[in-house]
Amino acid sequence: MLSHAGLITAAIVTTLSLTSPALAETRVYITKDADGNPVFSDRRTQGSEAHIVRELPSMPAFEAETTTPTAAPAERNQDQFSYTSLTIVAPAAGATLPTGQAGNLEVSGVLSPGLRDSDSLVLVQNGVEVASGRQTAFQLTNMNRGEHELQMLVKNAQGKTIIRSQTVTIFVQRNSSLAR
Repeated sequence: MLSHAGLITAAIVTTLSLTSPALAETRVYITKDADGNPVFSDRRTQGSEAHIVRELPSMPAFEAETTTPTAAPAERNQDQFSYTSLTIVAPAAGATLPTGQAGNLEVSGVLSPGLRDSDSLVLVQNGVEVASGRQTAFQLTNMNRGEHELQMLVKNAQGKTIIRSQTVTIFVQRNSSLAR
């Protein structure tokens, strides 16, 4: 049986072993494959080099205070709200739509933060608004052959543009009516 001093010593050693950064580590062995790419393993092999990976310090998640709003949420959000980004993610800039797709294409975007109830997304093709709605994906059908510039906009209820995406240029291949 441990004495009182022995119990205290055991408690201190246990506490230090649980909180010591030196013990919160992992040994990893690194070798190179035939192409020179690194290969990581938890087992030592011939020619491997040992590395110690230490746990990174972390902080607990932030907990926001909950308060009772004084103004209606819609009124408060309209004054402080702004979109941070609008990006066309498909098709990629410079993409070519092959002949077999008959000029049909889906244009997809990402908007952050999400679309407000009072706003709408608009798809612009070659400077002309061709579709609008609340979705971030639009289907274009039977596009003419040639070069097309695509852009997405967010417009408010008054029709004012709030944010624009980048312009994406794509190329559509279609059979010519002259080549019959």
